[in-house]
Amino acid sequence: MASPKALIKSEILGWARNRAKVTVADAAKAANVEPETLEGWEAGHDTPTVSQLRNLAGKYHFPLAVFYLPKPPTDFAPLRDFRRLPNADDRTISAELALHIRNAHQRRELALELHDDLGEPVRSFRLRATLGDAPEAVGEEVRKFLGVTDAEQRKAARENRAFDYWRRKLEEKDILVFVVGGPHDIVDTSEMRGFAIARNEIPVIVINGRDYSQGGRCYTLLHELTHVLLGQSALTNGDGGTAEEQKIERFCDAVAAAALMPRALMLSFTQVKPTGERKWNDDELRTMANAIGVSREAFLLRLVTIRRASWDFYMNLRKRFQGDYEAAAAAKALAPKKEVKIKRPILLMSWNGRGFTRLVLRSYYDQLITLNDVSNYLGAKVKHIPALERAAFHTAE
Repeated sequence: MASPKALIKSEILGWARNRAKVTVADAAKAANVEPETLEGWEAGHDTPTVSQLRNLAGKYHFPLAVFYLPKPPTDFAPLRDFRRLPNADDRTISAELALHIRNAHQRRELALELHDDLGEPVRSFRLRATLGDAPEAVGEEVRKFLGVTDAEQRKAARENRAFDYWRRKLEEKDILVFVVGGPHDIVDTSEMRGFAIARNEIPVIVINGRDYSQGGRCYTLLHELTHVLLGQSALTNGDGGTAEEQKIERFCDAVAAAALMPRALMLSFTQVKPTGERKWNDDELRTMANAIGVSREAFLLRLVTIRRASWDFYMNLRKRFQGDYEAAAAAKALAPKKEVKIKRPILLMSWNGRGFTRLVLRSYYDQLITLNDVSNYLGAKVKHIPALERAAFHTAE
């Protein structure tokens, strides 16, 4: 028996495909039809069958019910895109990145609803900055606001959990921090290192898990936090952009550096205390950078800022850093694939964060949502929830 026609509005089909950043060819392939047929559906000449619509819903990562709305929903505002290269045309974001942006917005809305159901007021995020502020002062204010101490930062770096330390500090201030990871819907770091959704209540920061370095993730986290301070929902990956965008990016970089590596912390190293510029070797940079959970390059650039190294020396060494990064990436690509078994609850905790996971679990404890809801919201099988619960409420020393 043939599947019945889906009684839907044609404009919903076009809206969903464009929002999902899926090409006509890929959508047609998912529905097992010719591209011309799909274009006819979107033009209102015909409609897909219910079976074909299910395939499209799966391809677009939208619930089937969305396609039966009377008109396209009023969607969230797009992120400001800082990824463009100078003098290059605008690039369309990938379907995978579009999915992660939608998911971040949806999880934020869910968090607001759960707080409301729990009867908990949501704290307003009041820390603000402008491009006219001194980055050093803003960085110091960020540390004070988050309650970061030099001793705690050093301890977290020593235990190889620098990113987790900074992430927890942000989550304690009702900022959701998600990590894009896993084998599915991968986004390359050349497209996105992180993005921010700046809101007065429950801002969101998403970090690309394909940046495997603790220092790199920490820097991106603080960079995106600065976008939140500026009130800008933004997508970044370190590429150029317009003169205005470059100015904003430089400010975010400067604040991130000042927050991660305040002047007093830098001067606590005996090698750094003497005044004046000097040359630094790799061992020195690596030892000091690892001690506070940052990268060699970020540490050296900070030395330039506090006038302990010259810009020319940094630029010369930066070429070596880039060569090291490329060599490491090439070696990783050529190395035999080893299956590293990481327990599923640990992965889920990494992707969802403690803040969001705890909120979902507390809603379940108060019988506001079902166990099936918990499974759906956290992407966890029911059998993994007890272990996930233990991980969520474990307090790091």
